[in-house]
Amino acid sequence: MHSRILLVAVLFCCGAGAEQEVPGKKSSKKGSKKASKKKAERKGWTFDMLPRPSLRYGRSLRVDVRTKLHFDFRAVEPDSPPDYDLFRFRRRRVGIEGNFLRDFEYELEAELSQLNPETAVGNPLLQDAFVTWRRLRWLQVQGGRFKIPFGREQLSSPTNLDFVLRSRLGAELSPGREIGVMLHGPLLNRRFRYEAGAFRHDGQNSYAADNQPSANLTWAGRLRSEPAQWAALPPWLRKLELGAAFTRSDVPDGRNSLRGRTTFRTNFFPRANVKGARVRTGVEAEWSHGPVGLIGEYARITEQRREQSIRLANLSDLAIRSWFLTGTWLLTGEEKQGGLQPRRPFLQGWGFGAVELAIRKEFTGFSTPGATGPPSSNPRSDHLLPASDRAWTFGVNWYWNRYVKIQINFLRETPVPQIEAPGLPRQIYWNRIARIQFVI
Repeated sequence: MHSRILLVAVLFCCGAGAEQEVPGKKSSKKGSKKASKKKAERKGWTFDMLPRPSLRYGRSLRVDVRTKLHFDFRAVEPDSPPDYDLFRFRRRRVGIEGNFLRDFEYELEAELSQLNPETAVGNPLLQDAFVTWRRLRWLQVQGGRFKIPFGREQLSSPTNLDFVLRSRLGAELSPGREIGVMLHGPLLNRRFRYEAGAFRHDGQNSYAADNQPSANLTWAGRLRSEPAQWAALPPWLRKLELGAAFTRSDVPDGRNSLRGRTTFRTNFFPRANVKGARVRTGVEAEWSHGPVGLIGEYARITEQRREQSIRLANLSDLAIRSWFLTGTWLLTGEEKQGGLQPRRPFLQGWGFGAVELAIRKEFTGFSTPGATGPPSSNPRSDHLLPASDRAWTFGVNWYWNRYVKIQINFLRETPVPQIEAPGLPRQIYWNRIARIQFVI
């Protein structure tokens, strides 16, 4: 069954890619403008197939069909966990997006696989389901189920990631999707972009045992800016974007803290007993110049442990630090901003597509700074034993065309759990992952 789906996807994507403009072939800008104007003036029902199936009724309704298919092949050394599948049909997502009545945008996306591809917990059928009112450019209102605005990597679509898997910060510590309401838009002549909202819980990535929410009402905000919009910068700094974000939620009494998990789903820091405020603060940066790019993100998370000692006294806060730095280089010379379309698509003439090298360094650490007494793994202890995880990821990305991407990753991970076997060297794990991605 999987092989049939794979074959159909390859044939469709290669055939669709053949419709793209052939490099070196002259195109008439005047003709394209006339075609665009004619298309904009269409009345009644119309249907287009490229770049994706799209149904329209004048300017009153647009329905675009989206599909995302991910096939993963992976292995862990020295030993794979018992439930670790070497092959998995990781994502089977279908959805629609578009606009209606001119002032409204919408998106609806469903996941047909049973497990979340990164957390391996029960995956809800409905992923994104929201509507945005956009009458005012600077004050757009979005409501429904979507990602809480925290974590640049988490907020990036899986089809646009530089690696097969997100970092620990993006996959485990950023909130993810939740039901809520958010305001967003540009400010000060588009020099800044803001997002601010309130959400029912703290996102599906923080859900505790039995897929239950670990926190209540969550407030979140994010602010981004491109310095080139408000200051004169040299050419090599013009594609720089900076940002900051925060979330705050109230966590009820119980073993509801965030946990530390490796990419192959083993705990290096289990959930601790917490009660009180959970606060995330983060900063982010993205820079590119020509075929070279850098992305970095840092976050600090604190969780209060009020009345969590044996005598119901307050304990020192649990603190989590996490960061990553990613570098990419497109060997074929394209610029990647808002997606990538190869200049010479694969299987078109002598086209080979686009090839990219990527490298990422990341760190995640759990501790209780300011605690007193000897360190212990007892969750009621004021001074919890620290734990951490370090990883390097090396990747090669091959973009066939706008629809097909093949990724090969090698991940070197060194977890340091709370309790280590005395006298034994720290275990180093190598994770080999390959992904075939189809997007329509």
